[in-house]
Amino acid sequence: MTERAGPEGVVEVAHNTCGIHAQVQAAAELSLNARVDGIVQQDLRDALWRDRTLVKAWTVRGTLHLHPAAELALWYAARSAMDTGDREGLQPWRDPAGALHPALSRKEVDSVSAAVREALDGRCLSREELIEEVAGRTGPAARERLRSGFAFFLSDVCQGPPQGNKVTFARPDQWVKDWQEVDPVEALGEVCRRYLHTYGPARPNEFREWFGSATFKTADARMLFESLGDLEEVEVEGHHAYVVAGDTHFPEPVASVRLLPEYDVYIMGFRERDHLVPDETRAQVAAHGRGKYEGPAGVRFLLIDGVAAGLWERKKKAREVEVRATPVRPLDKGERMALAAEAERIGSFLGLEPVLMVE
Repeated sequence: MTERAGPEGVVEVAHNTCGIHAQVQAAAELSLNARVDGIVQQDLRDALWRDRTLVKAWTVRGTLHLHPAAELALWYAARSAMDTGDREGLQPWRDPAGALHPALSRKEVDSVSAAVREALDGRCLSREELIEEVAGRTGPAARERLRSGFAFFLSDVCQGPPQGNKVTFARPDQWVKDWQEVDPVEALGEVCRRYLHTYGPARPNEFREWFGSATFKTADARMLFESLGDLEEVEVEGHHAYVVAGDTHFPEPVASVRLLPEYDVYIMGFRERDHLVPDETRAQVAAHGRGKYEGPAGVRFLLIDGVAAGLWERKKKAREVEVRATPVRPLDKGERMALAAEAERIGSFLGLEPVLMVE
């Protein structure tokens, strides 16, 4: 977070962060803008939809992330090794609207998955189009369950270019150039090493929580760590954790000011959040609309020297973007100048005139 990549470093940053959280596209774009110099919003959209050097897909915790396109097979293979799912099919499920969806047998789930791949052969489809195509192939039994969510076959799809405000779906093996399958066990080990390199030192359960799977238990995570022959145990403030062997050099802290969007991977990947979000900032989070329900993940942090020192909000107004920061303490002259530069970066990225307000 202290050194930014050059404008050609977008794909490298997506690799180094183990993916950029992208449930909210605008937040994902600002996460990359915080780490890459000299880019504008269109550059990232070109990387996704024109050049296909980035890909948007459901990976870490089963949520949308941006990854280097060439690495998507690795992430899907790792999830398949970690998430064995219910081999008997899907249990009945009540969706957030209260509708109860009947169980689907293993045969029905496999049939839906095959129909998805057939429907997307050589083309991208919107959610509604894909539902109708699949229902036409498998019968109506799965239609309403598909309307309520696609979670049981997300490894069969990635996102294609949007149609207005609608997302589209594509087959990963066709959307990604030179797609090659990866061994699931090897992929899970590689993902674990990348996590430890980026977010470690960490313990097995912290990796399990970060990658996320209902079927991958703490004992499974411990076995995974034990199976990797190139990890090194270290002591961090009285408890034991792990790094990749030899990966024990940590750079000295550097003064920095950053404006991070909601769901930024710096917050999502960091498991000792008591160190990252001190009590006075935690009180701001608790009083925030999203913070009340989502905690630190759902708010936008003002970081000073890598620690959350306040919150900020953004609002587009005609040709301006209003950046309103609420630090937990008065800022010195250098911090104010750095904060103004952050607001300028956001304005340049969005093609809008920044208006900074500090409360």
